[in-house]
Amino acid sequence: MAEIVVTSWNVRGRNSPQKRSRVFQHLRSLHSDISILQETHFKRGKISNLPLTYFSHWYHSGYASSRSKGVSIAIQKNVPFTLLNSMIDPEGIFLFLKGLIANTPVTIAGIYAPNSGQIPWLIATFERLQSFREGILIVGSDMNVALEPPIDSTAKSSYLPLTRLRALKKKLASLNLIDAWRISHPQDRDYTHYSEAHRSYQRIDYLFIQSSMLPLLRNTRIGNIAISDHTPVSLSAIIESLPKRTYTWRFNESLLNRVERTPGCSGSRGSAELPENVRVHDPNSTRTSSRTRTP
Repeated sequence: MAEIVVTSWNVRGRNSPQKRSRVFQHLRSLHSDISILQETHFKRGKISNLPLTYFSHWYHSGYASSRSKGVSIAIQKNVPFTLLNSMIDPEGIFLFLKGLIANTPVTIAGIYAPNSGQIPWLIATFERLQSFREGILIVGSDMNVALEPPIDSTAKSSYLPLTRLRALKKKLASLNLIDAWRISHPQDRDYTHYSEAHRSYQRIDYLFIQSSMLPLLRNTRIGNIAISDHTPVSLSAIIESLPKRTYTWRFNESLLNRVERTPGCSGSRGSAELPENVRVHDPNSTRTSSRTRTP
């Protein structure tokens, strides 16, 4: 078994090469294996060139009319993910993937809720997800609403009727979905976005997992504001069928033959005389070592 790190993040646009590079570097610094991104601003059919050296699998839901909205899911190259089916919203506000990680069935969902009318829209979207999902379910979402206003907002109240919030939480419960960060930090206050409209800090960015995954949950965290006006939210969890990943390092033996002539050294290139206190390792004894990355 091995751990995977899942990150959900509203990146507020990634169209400029400089911002894309900063986003990818930040995701790598988080050791993110599965990245669920909202508000990517990729127009459908016109996806910018994306690096494949770290994230080898990219899936997108883009908006056809303009560079706005957008949801992307990126999967790290060492995660053995096989896509079986997908559901892509034509307006670029949700993306569902169904597949296998090793031999484990999994559904990964990215959701970017609208700024208004979000409760009925979210309920309808989760109903669609309910009929689509299979296996382990992981949802990353900018919900555009704080589920528990007294502790998820500095305003300590919601502009939405509490009856609507209860209806949304009831729908989440019907999918056996729990707020991964809140279950790990039941009394803590932390926020993912500052709302200019409501002049308050709010926790509106979520990672949801099924209650059956609780024994496999290892860690959850809310990051810092970086690049976007939303913070990334991450979790690490055990996938039992995922083999422990090892990374092999091997010394580049050709470097031993790249000894340049320098002042004070005699001999030709490749056979320079070195000071007595400098030791060169015998290439015939070079060893290969394996390291296991700790996320």
